[in-house]
Amino acid sequence: MRGYLPYVLGAALGLLVAFLLNGAFGIGGTPQLLLFGLLPAIGGAICERMTSRN
Repeated sequence: MRGYLPYVLGAALGLLVAFLLNGAFGIGGTPQLLLFGLLPAIGGAICERMTSRN
C-alpha cells in the first residue's frame, strides 16, 4: 500500500483542483466529466513520477 501513497495523494490534489475549478467557473456537462476524470489521474501520475525520481 505504501507504494501507492504518492499516486493517491496526487489524485486527491487533482480532485481538489477539479472541485475548485468547477466551483469557480460553474462548468457542466461533458467538460465537467473530463475535468473530474483527467485531473485526478494526471495529478496522481505527476506526483508519483516526482517521488520516484528521488
